[in-house]
Amino acid sequence: KHRGASRHALMGCCWSSEPADDTPAPLPPVALSSQLCATEIKLEDRTISGTGSVLGDSAILQDKGYFEVTIRKAGAFAIGVAAKDCPLEGLLTPDKAATAWTVTSTQPGLPPLQEGDVIGCAIDQADYPVQVYFYKGSSLVHQMSGIRGEVFPAVSVADGASLVANFGQADYEHMPNGFGPLIRSVSML
Repeated sequence: KHRGASRHALMGCCWSSEPADDTPAPLPPVALSSQLCATEIKLEDRTISGTGSVLGDSAILQDKGYFEVTIRKAGAFAIGVAAKDCPLEGLLTPDKAATAWTVTSTQPGLPPLQEGDVIGCAIDQADYPVQVYFYKGSSLVHQMSGIRGEVFPAVSVADGASLVANFGQADYEHMPNGFGPLIRSVSML
């Protein structure tokens, strides 16, 4: 008779006949980092303006990740991926930083870019060499390889440019097949 009562008395705080909801809360989307940005960058939610560069607040660890940037106001800019230790003052361009893989607003061979255009950045780490693809809408406009080490989403602005980053907080205009929104990296320690 008392066995059940004893068990409940001992485990009452931990044991219940109700099903437990052990589903972890979803992680927030990757965002722009106020810690990993140039001193003259202005961040307002997902909007980047000012002068310099900003990285995302989480490394890209998944096989195939994707993010988009919308041109809100024209000017000089760069979009892509970069290592955490890259210089953040000014535009992040491959000729300025060996650990930055970006496409710029003035890059030869790109179609004209204007306010309202959406540039997509897809990084494929599933195969070697690691590739990063840049899209304007659904059209592939540039491709780079040779990405090395841990990289973060990277956005640079100058000359009055204003960009809006989308890491999954809003619907994507175009995400290539096989890619997904960036997933926040989590330390298991």
